Amino acid sequence: MDFLETTLGMLERHVLLGERHIERQRAIVADFHHKGFRIDLAEDLLSLFEQMQILHVSHRDRILKLSCELKKP
Repeated sequence: MDFLETTLGMLERHVLLGERHIERQRAIVADFHHKGFRIDLAEDLLSLFEQMQILHVSHRDRILKLSCELKKP
């Protein structure tokens, strides 16, 4: 396995982990809201996770594009 494949695997794991974090944080926000707790900090954290996810996906896609370009004859 070469460096790009290893890197793409790592980036894909980051994207998947980010999806799980976002899903879990959305559940926490909903639970807090249902229980009448303050949700401002939980929503701020959710927003941060969503922003990070955009960066993770963008980075993965950029490296994937580079990998495809390098494989062209």
